[in-house]
Amino acid sequence: MRCLEMMGESQQLILMAKALMLGTASFVSLGLGLGWATPALGNEEVEALGSEGVEDLGSNEIASPLPESPAGRLRQHSITPSRPADLEQPATTVVEWMAQIEAAQVQITGVRLEPTETGLSIVLETAEGDLPTPTTQTVGNALTAEIPNAVLALPEGEMFEQFGPAEGIALVNVMNIPDGGVRVSITGTDTPPQAEVSTEAGNLVMSVVPGMATAADADEDAIQVVVTATRTEEEITDVPRSVTVITREELEQQLSVSRNLGDVLGRIVPGFGPPNGIGSSISFQSLRGRDASVLIDGVPISENVGLGRELRSLDPAAIERIEIVRGPTALYGGEATGGVINIITRQPSNERLSLTSEVGGVLSLTGGEDKWSSLLRQTISGREGIFSYDFTAAAEFNGGIFDANGDRVFVLAGDGSLSDADTVNLFGKIRFDFDDNQRLQLTANYFNDRREAFSLDPAVAATPGTQAARAIRLDDIDIDGGLPERNNTLLNLSYAHADLLGSELQAQAYYRYYDENGAIPNDERGNPLFDNIVRTQWNWEQWGGRLQLNTPLAETLSLLWGADFAQERSELPFDIFDPVVFDSSDGRTFRRIDTGTFVPPSVLDELGLFTQLQWQPTERWQLSGGVRYENISFSVDDYTTSNGQPIQGGNLNFDDFAFNVGTVFDATDNISLFASLAQGFSVPAFGRVLQVPPTGFEQVTDALDVTQPQKVTEYEIGVRGDWDGVQTSLAAFYNTSDLGTFFERGVGGVFLPVRAPERIYGVEATVDTQVSEFWRLGGSFSWSEGENDPLEDGNFVALSSGTIQPFKLSAYVENETLPGWTNRLQVLWVGSRDRAFDADVDFVPIDSYAVVDYISSITVGRGVIQIGIENLLNTQYFPVASQFLAGFDEQFNVAGRGRTVSLRYQVDW
Repeated sequence: MRCLEMMGESQQLILMAKALMLGTASFVSLGLGLGWATPALGNEEVEALGSEGVEDLGSNEIASPLPESPAGRLRQHSITPSRPADLEQPATTVVEWMAQIEAAQVQITGVRLEPTETGLSIVLETAEGDLPTPTTQTVGNALTAEIPNAVLALPEGEMFEQFGPAEGIALVNVMNIPDGGVRVSITGTDTPPQAEVSTEAGNLVMSVVPGMATAADADEDAIQVVVTATRTEEEITDVPRSVTVITREELEQQLSVSRNLGDVLGRIVPGFGPPNGIGSSISFQSLRGRDASVLIDGVPISENVGLGRELRSLDPAAIERIEIVRGPTALYGGEATGGVINIITRQPSNERLSLTSEVGGVLSLTGGEDKWSSLLRQTISGREGIFSYDFTAAAEFNGGIFDANGDRVFVLAGDGSLSDADTVNLFGKIRFDFDDNQRLQLTANYFNDRREAFSLDPAVAATPGTQAARAIRLDDIDIDGGLPERNNTLLNLSYAHADLLGSELQAQAYYRYYDENGAIPNDERGNPLFDNIVRTQWNWEQWGGRLQLNTPLAETLSLLWGADFAQERSELPFDIFDPVVFDSSDGRTFRRIDTGTFVPPSVLDELGLFTQLQWQPTERWQLSGGVRYENISFSVDDYTTSNGQPIQGGNLNFDDFAFNVGTVFDATDNISLFASLAQGFSVPAFGRVLQVPPTGFEQVTDALDVTQPQKVTEYEIGVRGDWDGVQTSLAAFYNTSDLGTFFERGVGGVFLPVRAPERIYGVEATVDTQVSEFWRLGGSFSWSEGENDPLEDGNFVALSSGTIQPFKLSAYVENETLPGWTNRLQVLWVGSRDRAFDADVDFVPIDSYAVVDYISSITVGRGVIQIGIENLLNTQYFPVASQFLAGFDEQFNVAGRGRTVSLRYQVDW
């Protein structure tokens, strides 16, 4: 009974539950004989029933009559239960019953580790009986073996553990499994070990050999392959630019804190603006002080209107990895003056059938009503011959967002916040690998987002001083056109041929449609822009194609060349609602009576021709360079502005060349130096000009001074270091543009573009260190500054904090506490910035703040439990975007999220 006494109450209950499944004679006499008669009996009563209710306890048959069930009289059967061989006589008391169950399990009474020439032997000693053959699986660097019908009964305690018992072996752990059985975990130093199982003198022996990393595995771990920087597969160490890659594993980790992609990028990508905390618009999250172009599998989804909804176009469950090129590039066309964010979607599994299920919940620990959120995901993936597929359905049901003080934060519905939003995402990819060279692939994604009705608490405006924006629910609201909703549909057909007349061909055709009725209607009476009760909408459609060939010219020389075309159609109408009905219903009923034009229907065509040369003159030196010709045309028909001003339509045409050149030199086996000159090309957001035309504007061609494209030229130098367990990078950049774009708030609160010479410069650094077998730490640093010359008189002034965010410092420490259990603590420090305020550019200075998050990942069988705590210290803070916008209007003074717990479970079938 020693092992039984060592078990806790929960383990005893588990053993009892397992015993119910054995179907022994004791169970039948106790379970069926007592199930409807007495809910709880003592040992004496059990003994009495054990002798009276069974005619022949020595036989395998039970012929006693069964009591009547609550649902009616059961038919009598002769039951022949199975019985373990070592249960010669059934128990007549609960104590005897538990003892027999314990005796049915093989006890492991000792664990010995013996070094061998090839590694290590683990000997599991038993008092009597043979241990069953264990089942094994590999999780990370750990090999685990689970032994059923066994229990660990060591004299010194319930668990055996030894660190570093042999070279290549970091840890051996033997412990009882909570739901029964024994688990042996063997963690390798760099790779998972291998083991053979045998028996010796009644003991179970595991002969362990440390895992050996192949050269290919070592290269894969040390060098990441990226496609975004050069439009071809390229080792990241050969790219003369600053590149960040977020893998699926890193993304899963950060999603435990926030499922907002803008927040994920803001935490870990150097040079990208800090998280805004509550919305999904990236309008005030610049990349090196300029706009980033967002792609999905190479398809551009950044719209010219500039609403910043790109990262709210698909669910993170559909993402395989994200590649970010920091700094301007023209390789993918216009709009990438700050860099490129390429979201690469999931690929089909190589297995015949693979299923992944995920369920999770989010709880605001400071919130009140609607503090719960939940998510569901199901993925089915597989391969059959040349055909492979991946389908994912995901749904989120988000409650409110609450700050550290417990107040429900107010976010304009049009800002794409996760607050009180229900989302559905359907993703599908099918692929045909006709042979080793040819592949045809179709990807489709549909995203839907719906929000509940909330408004700004009137007490915020009534209270003196700047207050945090708080939300109140609008009950019984009735809106023609429905509550705020957005839909995004993306289709992408691609074909690849690895050897077409000696060249590698990639072709792509795509279509995207996006629409939204962005917000709750606003009472804009008195606003010279509308003077009505209105709600804006947005319809946006795009189609295009890409064609490229990578032609080898020599063993160390290749030429990439091709063409891109895209057409974008967009409009922003607005609905006008009946003011009488609105007033009589206390602002709860909105009856549409008319429509108007905020941004007129327009067509934007973009054609690009490009060529790129890659040359490796020596083993340690690489050169690259290229040019792109960009031709952009914009057309709009005659229209009337929202305040009644007639405008004559017309056509605008622009073209230019953008160049790039870069080099990488491997100074040593561990240190590489890189330098580049790169140009980006973009046109301003035409919609921002057309919605509130400048003074004297009567036709589209009158706006040439503010609609001219900008070309950004950036100079960058950097160094990368890669040693055993340490990876570092350091880069400095300086970019300029003769017609930079910044925004000033104009009539009706709309931000209008202003053109002036600009210069932006900064420094970025990263470090990641594996300090020991179980500890890892690292972080990143970003600092940038910028000025422009609005009067073009040679006197440069600071750019606003809406463009240049303060310095950002992130740091983390991560520990593999046990095999399969990892814990991470991370902190984000955002500094202060008052330079633009001192120059009378910003209305308010930016104050510094710090946010601490906690993440834990636990492997349980085939599944993983992810736990995250956002804002662990429950700090009341205001993100940079909130502080900057609060200078214009108090409704934008949105506090960051308070302490929030996330729990997700993902399992592979």
